[in-house]
Parts: sequence; C-alpha cells; structure tokens
Amino acid sequence: MKLFTFFFINFVVSMISDIILNDIARGNIKFKSKIIDSLKPYFVNKSIIIASIYAGITICLTLVALSLITKQMFGFYMPKKTMELAKYCFIAFIIGYSLDILIYKLNIFGESLQPYYKTSGAGLWGALAFIFSIIISFGIQKYILPML
Repeated sequence: MKLFTFFFINFVVSMISDIILNDIARGNIKFKSKIIDSLKPYFVNKSIIIASIYAGITICLTLVALSLITKQMFGFYMPKKTMELAKYCFIAFIIGYSLDILIYKLNIFGESLQPYYKTSGAGLWGALAFIFSIIISFGIQKYILPML
C-alpha cells in the first residue's frame, strides 16, 4: 500500500463526505439533525466544491502530522494491518479532537461555522470525521483496490 494513495483516497472520501453534509444541511437530502442543520450558514457562503476541497485539505494536512507521529511512535507512516489501524485511529482521535478545538478557538473557517460549534461543541465530531475518513480509506486501499 502506498502512502500517496492513502492520502489521495482520504482526500476524496472527505470531499464526498463534505458534499453529502452540504446537501443535507441545505435540505437537498431529507435527514433531520440539529448538528447537520447548524452547518447551513457555513455551506451557504461557499460553493459545494470549495467547501469540499477545504475538507480534503484539512484531512490531508492532519494526516501528515498523524503519519509523522505514528512513524516516531510505532514505526509506520500509515496502517497496513488491523492492529496498526487501531493504533493509528487512537492517535487520530486525539489529534482530530485537538485540531477541531483549535479550528473553533482560532475561528479558522470563519464566523459562519460558529452555529455548528454552539450546537455540537468542539472536538468530538471533528475527531470522529477524521477517523471515519481513515477507516473508509483503509478499507478501500486494502480490500477494494487490490480487486481492481
């Protein structure tokens, strides 16, 4: 498995996830959630493509930090086995949680994201979104790509 491929798949997974959240928040997909509905002000101010690219870039930059940390701690840049994935996700949760709080505190994506943070809080959902991208990307790279 290649590191660049893993990063690229994570970029695409996070873009697609963001597009789905965008559609739900705008009411294009019927799904009731106060947390997702609170994202509407953020998505209204950006094109669906720009917002999804921001999500992809955020995931990939965070993956760089995560990969450097897991290389130092465990000797691998990206998970190739299930136990490595568990270790990777554990560290990813801590980084994702911390980064989401930093994004909130520094207002990195602007005021339009503040209703989301007031509804959901900072930390947990950012960490879970990061882990979701990692697990889906791991599965695609390990189990789907080899069959193609």
